[in-house]
Amino acid sequence: MSIVLQSLPFVLAGVFASAFVQQHLTGQMVARWMPRRPWAAVLVSSLFGFVVPVCDCGVIPLARRLVAKGVPVYAATSFLVAAPVVNPLVLLSTAFAFQGNPGVVALRFGMTLSVAVAVGLLADRLVPAARSSLPSLTTSFTGPDKDEIAVGPRLTSLVNTATAEYFDVIFFIVLGALFTAATQTFVPRGDLTALGSQPVGSVLALMPLATVLSICSEADAFVARAFATTFSLGAVLAFMTIGQIVDLRNGLLLWRTLGVRLVALIVLVSYVLVFAEGALLNRLVAVT
Repeated sequence: MSIVLQSLPFVLAGVFASAFVQQHLTGQMVARWMPRRPWAAVLVSSLFGFVVPVCDCGVIPLARRLVAKGVPVYAATSFLVAAPVVNPLVLLSTAFAFQGNPGVVALRFGMTLSVAVAVGLLADRLVPAARSSLPSLTTSFTGPDKDEIAVGPRLTSLVNTATAEYFDVIFFIVLGALFTAATQTFVPRGDLTALGSQPVGSVLALMPLATVLSICSEADAFVARAFATTFSLGAVLAFMTIGQIVDLRNGLLLWRTLGVRLVALIVLVSYVLVFAEGALLNRLVAVT
């Protein structure tokens, strides 16, 4: 209950911010300022979420809109990876969950940004289709999909979009909180401590768990905080990072949007890089 109640204000703020962005931000506004060089476009796209606080539920429709207005797919892919974490609401919720610890917030920001930049640059080099437009899509999306379409009054549309996203994510928040509570209740603390103290094993244990739980970015820090007493810092950060990049909830939609090759690149690069960074961080903490 504490995990759910603490996360709800940030979830509500996140879904309304996401709905507002989808309603008012046009692709032309972004494409006009997008750098031409690939490395610069990837970096700007990765940081774009900081000024456009969109959660992991609304990031795919927004990315499609940007590509439709001329943003390269590899740059939009960096935005897809980074935006759910590299935004003020998620960073604030992380700081609140970890009692204002700036180190955890900075590390989460840095790990996510490194993956987003790596994925974008590799997509530009290895996936030729990433330099052009998205493949055709037949699936439907939450929220408005075209700039020129306005469904009903703006306020009504805003509330409808935010409400749909809220009820889409609340189930996964409750599921994550329930799993965390069950783990701490039924698994002997000694076993959790033994696994959580391993520099490599702890990271390997929490990464796939984050993918399966698919918790909203505004709430996953509260679930991760519950593991912080028994699991290593690198494992907790890997949980918060990989869970917003590779998750089952958006997996099918991401595959339908980007195609097999690009999604496979995201999964492979993300898992390898996040694991390496999490294990390295645990080694550094052990040395110091």
